[in-house]
Amino acid sequence: MSRAAAGNEGERAAAQYLLARGYHILERNFRCAGAEVDLIALDGATLVFIEVKLRRSLARGAPIEAVTPAKQLRVRRAAQVYLSYSGRIFQHIRFDVVSVMKSAKGPDITHLKAAFATT
Repeated sequence: MSRAAAGNEGERAAAQYLLARGYHILERNFRCAGAEVDLIALDGATLVFIEVKLRRSLARGAPIEAVTPAKQLRVRRAAQVYLSYSGRIFQHIRFDVVSVMKSAKGPDITHLKAAFATT
């Protein structure tokens, strides 16, 4: 399975997980000049930018460890573009990480709310 296909699989699993918990998915794979965010969703009145990380094993570390400060900056940049693009004003914004560990029993999903700061 290619890296892109695996990434898409992880994002699908994360989206299903979030939908089952009442989130409303607004965008998937929002990209702009040098920045991207995997999922953008509403959790009640809170706009949530979600980075999804998939791993098949812990050999390269836990999925959350892959969300480096540089990656956080790219997600924040994408969020700024999205906010100006949407034309909507949100009082509450949050950055979450959803880690997906692939296993024979199905995905093991961990959702870390407010995983990194908005500034």
